[in-house]
Amino acid sequence: MLVRRILFPLLLLLGACSVAPAPQEAALPGVEGARLFKAKGCTTCHTIGEGVKVGPDLQGLFSRRDEAWIRRYIADPVAMVEQDPIARELKAQYKIQMPKMMISPVEMDQLLAYLREAGTPTKP
Repeated sequence: MLVRRILFPLLLLLGACSVAPAPQEAALPGVEGARLFKAKGCTTCHTIGEGVKVGPDLQGLFSRRDEAWIRRYIADPVAMVEQDPIARELKAQYKIQMPKMMISPVEMDQLLAYLREAGTPTKP
């Protein structure tokens, strides 16, 4: 009985004072974007800094297009080809239509973070 009267409150006190483990930090957007770039099959058609493949090399993409255009193109490349002269030129040049990727807004942010980071040429 004495054990219960002393041990039980002591265990409660220890439990109340324990520190919960820190939540795992969310992966950096660029890291998740790199994973998406591979998982969604982007590497089948694109490189970043290794030249043209089936589609354009994406190095320096943000110096050629603004972010709003890139978002619209990735979100719905078929509609962009119908509406945008630059998108039509790209389709004519590469002779292939980029498929609609079906990514969430969070995935879009992650992918753009990766393309921005990986696609920025390093200065010597």
